[in-house]
Amino acid sequence: MNNLKQYIKDKNWAEILNQCKSLNGTDRAERIKYLISLDIDRDILEMQGHLLNGQARTDFYSNRQKVDSTLNFALISCMREFEDMKKIERPEHSWNPMLAFLAKPSIGIEPLLKFYELFPPDYLAKVVKASQKDRFTTIDFKILWTFYLQGWIAFDESYFVTRLFTITMFNRNTEEDAAFLLANREAIDRVFLQFHRYEIPVLDISKWKAREGNVCKKVNEFWTEIIRIMQEKGYVFDRILVQHLLESLLNNWKKPHLDWHIRLLDLLNTRPEEYLQHQHLLFSLLNTGSTSLINFAVKQIKEISKAEGFDENGFVGNITAIFPKEKTEKSILLSLDILDSILKKKVHEHLDISSELSMVLLQNDPKVQEKGARLLVNYVDPEILKNVVEPYLSNLKLKTLEILGLDSAPLSPSEEDEAFEAAEQLEQVVIPATWEELLFQIGNFIRTKSALDFDLFLEGLNQLQEEIPADYKKQLKPYCKQLFGRFWDTDLMIFFSEFMQHWVGENTQEKVKTRNDSIPFVKNKLDWMQQKLASKNKLPFLSTPSHQPFYLHPKVLVQRLLQYEQEQVNIEMEDLIIACNRLLYKYADEDTLDLVKRLKGSYAPAVQYYLGAADEVKPAEDMLALWAQVTRIKQPDQLFAEFENTVAKSYPSVVSPFHLDFEVVVDKSEYATWYNLFLQQNWNYSWHRKADTTHYPAFFYNSAPFSIGFRETIPFQMSLMPQYPGPLLCRYIPTNAMGNEVRELENCLYPMQFLMDHQLDVHGSGWLYIAVCLLFEKKISRDLATEYVQFSLLNRKRALSDLADILGKLIARGYAPVNRFIEYLDRPFVSQTIREFQWLCLERILEHFDGAQLPINSKKIIAYYTEVSVHLDKVLDQDLLSKVKRK
Repeated sequence: MNNLKQYIKDKNWAEILNQCKSLNGTDRAERIKYLISLDIDRDILEMQGHLLNGQARTDFYSNRQKVDSTLNFALISCMREFEDMKKIERPEHSWNPMLAFLAKPSIGIEPLLKFYELFPPDYLAKVVKASQKDRFTTIDFKILWTFYLQGWIAFDESYFVTRLFTITMFNRNTEEDAAFLLANREAIDRVFLQFHRYEIPVLDISKWKAREGNVCKKVNEFWTEIIRIMQEKGYVFDRILVQHLLESLLNNWKKPHLDWHIRLLDLLNTRPEEYLQHQHLLFSLLNTGSTSLINFAVKQIKEISKAEGFDENGFVGNITAIFPKEKTEKSILLSLDILDSILKKKVHEHLDISSELSMVLLQNDPKVQEKGARLLVNYVDPEILKNVVEPYLSNLKLKTLEILGLDSAPLSPSEEDEAFEAAEQLEQVVIPATWEELLFQIGNFIRTKSALDFDLFLEGLNQLQEEIPADYKKQLKPYCKQLFGRFWDTDLMIFFSEFMQHWVGENTQEKVKTRNDSIPFVKNKLDWMQQKLASKNKLPFLSTPSHQPFYLHPKVLVQRLLQYEQEQVNIEMEDLIIACNRLLYKYADEDTLDLVKRLKGSYAPAVQYYLGAADEVKPAEDMLALWAQVTRIKQPDQLFAEFENTVAKSYPSVVSPFHLDFEVVVDKSEYATWYNLFLQQNWNYSWHRKADTTHYPAFFYNSAPFSIGFRETIPFQMSLMPQYPGPLLCRYIPTNAMGNEVRELENCLYPMQFLMDHQLDVHGSGWLYIAVCLLFEKKISRDLATEYVQFSLLNRKRALSDLADILGKLIARGYAPVNRFIEYLDRPFVSQTIREFQWLCLERILEHFDGAQLPINSKKIIAYYTEVSVHLDKVLDQDLLSKVKRK
């Protein structure tokens, strides 16, 4: 056996093969056992590579790969049938030596071929099938192709194409692969040239050796270089590939994959006559809805539109599909030129595409609108022109209306948006009343992770303490298995899992040490529940909602407080504060007012003021946090001088409404320019700012005294302070309006979605968050913010001057591109209230403009200001305009 170890170290596969010829079953079993026991570094190489440096380290690992491959081959040489594959597996490895060798034959394929000459394989088809079960198990294509040529496996086009085009890390070389293909023309025809039929992994990132050296790029660049090398070597691609590539563009594949096929068409020097031959495919691309495919198709159609044989009817029948499409302005302008030249021909004089052509007026680009309007004037019967364009009047620019000879569309009165009807009667929640319902509630919470399901579970458990069955631990096992069998990355589920462990007596698991304090209330409430179970206290939690989704009726809260007073049990102050945060204080009726006057606790004056049973604000020190909450929620815009002599006088939103100063700071480098939004006290925890964020006492919820959370945590946080969410929203403001990571993208999505879903009101600097979302890089955030602004203007009848001023500062200082705001202006609103708000925004932007440092596209602001002013019969402020025009 010592000789065998030396053969492996010397990579002497020939002697290994020679020894295996005469091995019987017992010998092979002993050899397998010995080989599996070997450790390359300890037993064979007798050294550790990590102790080396420089070239010695590189040489060591290069040699180690080959020694490892030789060891794998030694194990393979003990195989005689497919069942032996399992026997040669090394326990400490997660892959099989046979599959490892086939994936990366560092000592070449010759040893394997020589072995199969001695012992012809009838099991390779099974080996190939076994490799297909694991996505990350590959077989080197050169080996696969050799097996096929030897007749050992059947040809499978799909599998062969996938293997060829899967580029594993460090294993491939463009020049070597190109040489292999050129030496195996059948492989080119039957495998390589079939790539257009499959969504191969060309978008993966991998590392390989290119002509320029070792690179790390997307795999499609590997194949682009292969094609270039083949062309340089004189290989001529069959022109049928052009047709195949054009056909492949109609597949529902990822955009970058299809974009690569477009680049390949250019690499193949596709000629105009070839595009003309396949023009029906170009026309089909116009209906895909893909901006890049549409732009590519129109560009080629423009080149062939004058050629003989161009299908003008086919073009007219398909081109209108792109007219409503966003981000295709240049293509639409080109297509309108082609359309104009076609409609001028006598043969098309009776062609009526007025309805389809009018859809071009959906575009907001002035040039597109104007060119479309001219075509409508030239080719549509004047008697029907007005009716044709009437649906688009609210979207038309003044110049477009002038071309059409029409007046602007009248703005509608400021009515409520039908999408936001008056709030329905709030639905009461149902607290679990039986053990079976409580079990269902546990599963419901694990699934939804919502604040309501959390509160309902705890209140149900609280009320059902006497009905917990003796075998409750056994019945809870399925739910505990869900909780304990995985890693939770949110405080919410970590705390809940720890509570369940305590309840069922399984505290053996190590608790997760977390410094995140995104929802400390959850941990506190679970601790209170443990205390209730221990003391058999069934008094209700004060903060448990009475109505969906998280609200509490004032009568219910007062009744709960009276229960505590009757039982002479102290309340949890945080529980009361959350209850007040959720309280529908405006729903207090005469019965509630009579009940609240009976309260005796030190919290009574604050609750009585909150519900309207008292008028005087008396912020006692021990109830300071409670007073701060109820006063600000009840009077969001009022100044409370009563707090001036308290320790809370400097806390946000206590004396004055919540207000944050902010600045936009430009950060330039040789690579990029960033416009960073910095908030007062580093309110949004920006890592760009060295200054530490100021934190406030935990119970002052209107100062958002906790850290930001992840997607499930955000709605839970907001349910704890739904009536004054501004301070919490501002914690989630990203520093930049573009180039953000997933966390920041979610921060401008989930809070905004929660606001809109539950139609919550925003006050003070909370509008800064809305402004940022309106200008943010993700369109879904901009859409939600637009919807919320519309709701606030039309349904809440808010003036939104604060929002207009914030938008003016952000845009004037370059925080986001002007075109993001232009997108908002271009939406087809017909409400005069919305137009007046937009005009106010434009005026504020102009006021904040610095004539010496105007942002890109500032001229568009002037153009829109002029246009909206005309629509609203407003007088232009020439002083504002002159400040900008001096640039």
